[in-house]
Amino acid sequence: MSGFRQAQGDLRLESVTKAFGDFKAVDDLSLTVPRGSFFALLGPSGCGKTTTLRMVAGLEQPTSGRILIGDTDLTGSRPYERPVNTVFQSYALFPHLTIRDNVAFGPKRRGHKDAATLADEALVLVQLPHLAGRKPTQLSGGQQQRVAVARALVNRPEVLLLDEPLGALDLKLRRQMQVELKRIQTEVGLTFIHVTHDQEEAMTMADTVAVMNHGRIEQMGAPARLYDLPSTAFVANFVGQSNLGVGTISGTDGDFLVADVGGSRVKIPRSRSRVQQGPVMFGVRPEKVRIHRDRPTGVGSDMQATVRDVSFTGVATQYLVTVASGATWSVYEQNLDVEPIDLHPGDQVWLSWDPGHAFGVPAEGAEVPDGPVLADVTITEPHVGAAPIQDAP
Repeated sequence: MSGFRQAQGDLRLESVTKAFGDFKAVDDLSLTVPRGSFFALLGPSGCGKTTTLRMVAGLEQPTSGRILIGDTDLTGSRPYERPVNTVFQSYALFPHLTIRDNVAFGPKRRGHKDAATLADEALVLVQLPHLAGRKPTQLSGGQQQRVAVARALVNRPEVLLLDEPLGALDLKLRRQMQVELKRIQTEVGLTFIHVTHDQEEAMTMADTVAVMNHGRIEQMGAPARLYDLPSTAFVANFVGQSNLGVGTISGTDGDFLVADVGGSRVKIPRSRSRVQQGPVMFGVRPEKVRIHRDRPTGVGSDMQATVRDVSFTGVATQYLVTVASGATWSVYEQNLDVEPIDLHPGDQVWLSWDPGHAFGVPAEGAEVPDGPVLADVTITEPHVGAAPIQDAP
């Protein structure tokens, strides 16, 4: 057992598959999580992320494949044999014990004589030493979550697993805990693996995000990269929101691909398209689109639309607009002006965007979502005198 618990290094999953009967919850998954990083598994319910976490924890065993930390193969070992601890959405604190005793429970079971000191150090780390003598019921949800983190960290695991840890908190507390968890991870330098369906959580905290779908990783990388340049339609819609439309690449124009989307001509930078010929799914993010009362000049692409809904959120306003074909686009604009544009449902408007912000992903097997999509819209060429289009970085 000690050999497993002493394992150190990167966490590696090698061709891991987990099947329940004929259903493959995780399908031939291989990945490496660098030691000391904050890694997020992001995806919808049923995508396999929690099953993956449970296999790392030892709560499930893979049907095939290996799980290693460094050079130590953990496959087949039991949870208590592994240098891994888990923080669940339910805090699972002992209600009859004080906060200090809750945190010290693990070290005491392993026979540490200085368990209380270790617990106090862990409570300092989560900024709760002043609550050491209280009972869990006397703490708020956010405080209880910090205690649960302290109880896991006191064991100094090589890998800390976080299974939807903020799901029971309200929005304000969730955002506070996102910052706190990132601070704690940076301070202790342990490997954190965070499983969540909340893309904001993953993007806020993680160094690397892996987007899972149907038991496989669709795309993995830095949060900003996944958002700016998704590689599939699923990622484009799950990590944020996108205006999408299926079309066919019909030619080129300098550094741009030209595609026919619903009878309209759009441009996609070659460097921002996963396909260079044939069917393509065109996309542009809502915040990259501008909305105008009158037809703009000097823009890369524009089209007419009708306002369907206006949602004021304080820092920004989201517009749902309908183009001539009946398709819906979403436009997200920050409220930078003292007197923002006054639009109401039914108003006729113009939309514009820089083609350098568009992206292209494979269209095969992809479905345009029910939300904002691009369909049969009228795209105009840049007006005379327009500034040259620059590729997005």
